[in-house]
Amino acid sequence: MTYILAADLREKTMKPWAQGLVLGEEWSDAYLDLIIAQVTTRIELDLHDDFEPAIGDADETLDVDGSGTYTIYLPRRTRDLTTVKTRDSLGTLTTQAATTYRLAPSLNAAGTAMIDGSTVDILEALSLSTTCWPEGIATVQLVGKFGWTAVPDDIKWLTAKLVYDKVKPKADATIAQRTTVDAIITYGPDPEIEDIKRRYTRVPVMVG
Repeated sequence: MTYILAADLREKTMKPWAQGLVLGEEWSDAYLDLIIAQVTTRIELDLHDDFEPAIGDADETLDVDGSGTYTIYLPRRTRDLTTVKTRDSLGTLTTQAATTYRLAPSLNAAGTAMIDGSTVDILEALSLSTTCWPEGIATVQLVGKFGWTAVPDDIKWLTAKLVYDKVKPKADATIAQRTTVDAIITYGPDPEIEDIKRRYTRVPVMVG
């Protein structure tokens, strides 16, 4: 899935978050779709996140590595957990009561916005049968709802802006600094792009 459509950048069908980023019919939908797909992949890699909503928002199962401590930093944004199990050295799964752990999610329950700008999802052990999260690969199994339910407008704008800059790289150079007469004008990264990246980038976590 891509986060925007070619039509979103056309003058007649432009979306509110794409204002000022008009791309004319000289670039075909097929060409723009290709660029959009490339940019979407780049955003996911740069921000260490996947903004694609799950189809139907059904529960998913995720195996994560245990830390041998009371805290696990989860590799995906986690909105809710219905089941948490620990796996022993023989592969036997043991269901942990909901009162024995606590989830600190980065997204609201609706999956549409970050909680206080959080980019980290944490699972804390309170009174597990194993005391701490068992250390090892895929020693904890989670069942629940993960990820965004809607692509944030910030990410749609970022996608549109990067597509626009890729298609028309010389159209709008960003001036990061301008001084008075006879001074050197410095060109640099777009501050809006850098701000969105700063606010949405997650610290990468390994998956078991």
